[in-house]
Amino acid sequence: MTESCLFSKLSKFVELSEADRRLLAVLETDERSYEKEQLVRRTGDPVTEMFVVKSGWLVSYSILADGRRQLLRLFYPGDIVDLSEIALERAQHDIKCVTAATLCPFPKAGLEPLMVRSPRLTALLFSMTVKESAVLLDRIRAIGRLSAYERLCYLLLEIADRLSLTVPDVGDGFRLPLTQGELADFLGLTNVYVSKTISRIERDRLVRRQGNRIILLDPDRMREICEYNFSHQIDTSWFPGN
Repeated sequence: MTESCLFSKLSKFVELSEADRRLLAVLETDERSYEKEQLVRRTGDPVTEMFVVKSGWLVSYSILADGRRQLLRLFYPGDIVDLSEIALERAQHDIKCVTAATLCPFPKAGLEPLMVRSPRLTALLFSMTVKESAVLLDRIRAIGRLSAYERLCYLLLEIADRLSLTVPDVGDGFRLPLTQGELADFLGLTNVYVSKTISRIERDRLVRRQGNRIILLDPDRMREICEYNFSHQIDTSWFPGN
């Protein structure tokens, strides 16, 4: 049986039981394959089901009236895509695949057995949703107050931290499938500025690029440069059963 990406990720935060594993496995029973750039959900679509990411990267974004685009969140293997939208009847953002992806869809009601039978899992999913809001707020600070150099350092650190939950060797580098245009739309910059800035970061020996693979050579210095002190750890001391 293939290890559940969702179980693997959640077990990094709290000890989970075999019963918890079975509850999570139900959410990954069905699979759908998506191509790169394929839309998963459009703004205004009914939110009737959620998705566990089994493989690939996805992104949520908004298109402004004048055609400009703002990328909002990235989703990686083990994530539940835009879990915060479970409270909404209709989607507030578009979601597309950055790479080819395999998603496991499940109806909203599919979370009911989990919530009834495992208060610890319920508390963890709630905490992770709240944590994602904190991540977005911190990125707003970064975009609003940091230089282009600092913003790019911040985003690379954030991606590495997120991937480290499910990718054991992320310290040796990670594949960055985002185009310069997508990085620009994440950080409120232009394509040209992103290109110049990432070249400068590389010259300063903070990162090394190997094709679309990024290796962080001096993450501690990068954290100092952009004042990155965000932790993806979750306080589980209040969880039921502790």
